[in-house]
Amino acid sequence: MARSKELTPAIRERICELHAIGWGYKRIHGRYPYIPLSTIRYTVTKEKERRDGVSKPRSGRPKKLTEADKDRLLTAIHGDPKTTAQDLLTEVDHKVKYRSIQRLLNAENMRKWRCSWRPYLKEEHALKRLDWAFRYRHFTPEDWARVFWSDECTVERGIGVRREWTFVRPCDQPRKGQCQGLPSRGKQVKQMFWAAFCGAARRTGLIPLFGNPEAERRGVTSLVIEELYRQILPTLISNQDGIFQYDNAPTHTASVVQRALADMDIEVMEWPPYSPDLNPIENLWALLKAKIYELRPDLLHMPNNDETKDILVATAQQAWNELEIRHFEHLSETMPHRVEAIIESQGWYTPY
Repeated sequence: MARSKELTPAIRERICELHAIGWGYKRIHGRYPYIPLSTIRYTVTKEKERRDGVSKPRSGRPKKLTEADKDRLLTAIHGDPKTTAQDLLTEVDHKVKYRSIQRLLNAENMRKWRCSWRPYLKEEHALKRLDWAFRYRHFTPEDWARVFWSDECTVERGIGVRREWTFVRPCDQPRKGQCQGLPSRGKQVKQMFWAAFCGAARRTGLIPLFGNPEAERRGVTSLVIEELYRQILPTLISNQDGIFQYDNAPTHTASVVQRALADMDIEVMEWPPYSPDLNPIENLWALLKAKIYELRPDLLHMPNNDETKDILVATAQQAWNELEIRHFEHLSETMPHRVEAIIESQGWYTPY
């Protein structure tokens, strides 16, 4: 039989107050019919042993981990947040299993998280990032809305599918058809795209980039980027106060690309090295890839051929066009916070 729910301190006090003014157990039960008569009698009997209506601690097996053990564990974690389970067991002389340590940490609202992946930064990189943040710290949200953020992204079939969640336990999921199928493994069809946007509700389309057939590796070269910029930027950045941003990939910093930007009189934002966390367009790629599979979930299980690649490209462009304007505006509005995060971290890693 399941144990009944424990009475709250307020209900206990009320029962004892009614008994103190002369109410009998049956009369109190009539007032609270959902409370068993035996519970009312026991509550009144044990009143003297309680404080403020709170139950006395229940008896049980003594805890193996003492307060001193707890202090040692917490000190070890604060000293080295990457400490391992074996290290924590050693701290308490293996007197308990790791599950006991987990329960203790849960009570302290502590859990272990997977470390975030970030580009490797050196001191010189951090200094350049910090210098960039101080240079643009005076920008207002209106100033940031003038910046056109650009980047490339490779969309590969099966990459970017969001994990599904269910209330069915893992052991029951196969029987109840609640498993999520894995995308096809191995080399998949993919396509590189380029896009740009600004906070003033302007954006390019999602433009496929094709390799240079004359290049040694037939990949996307600086000549491809130069041609793209000459076609897109004069129309995109028609305002004299527009600022164009791109990262430090060799295809962008090549002299042929720099000459093209100078010829078009495009104001370019100086960009610090290894700083994808400062480019808000990076946050759009995950939304784009998730949107692709919302539009065409069948893409996951199509054959790996040119027809599937054509569908992937068309779906990606449709998904980009259907991204809501509010995402672009919100990402532009985060720039003052990103700048302050860089300054706060002295040029090192940020939460973005």
